[in-house]
Amino acid sequence: MSEISASEQAVCEFLAPLVRSSAVGGEIVIPPADGYVFSPLEFFLSGVLREVHAEWRHESLDGIYPQLFCKTEEREIDLVGVVSFISDQSLAPLHLRLQLTLACDRVSWVDLRLGERMDGECRRNPYGSLDSMQCLVERLEAIDWYYHVGYDEREA
Repeated sequence: MSEISASEQAVCEFLAPLVRSSAVGGEIVIPPADGYVFSPLEFFLSGVLREVHAEWRHESLDGIYPQLFCKTEEREIDLVGVVSFISDQSLAPLHLRLQLTLACDRVSWVDLRLGERMDGECRRNPYGSLDSMQCLVERLEAIDWYYHVGYDEREA
């Protein structure tokens, strides 16, 4: 088994208690915390994108603003929302499905979709347009995703 990265370990430490304490089909409630709670996901997802897309070598995510965050299966989350790019603080839609291993110590499966394709480009909205991106859940199937990265297979 390969060594776990620091960002994957941080994601597991962040998600494990949330999925363990949430019911399948239920919303995942984020407890109040000091600082920004989605930071582990921002670092992890930026790394996942870097592995496949060269333009992510100098890009990172700088904020995740969820509209839907739920537990879809045991150890599996579904997150729909908006992300901020660190380079220019612009916004784009995000759909993440992710599963942890049985021990919740590794990520076993990822399906990441990010950004909406418009005229061949990844549409980036100004940061102030957060309110204009509120209907993502209703139009997930209609979005032409600019980035799509998936790896490994779901565990039973």
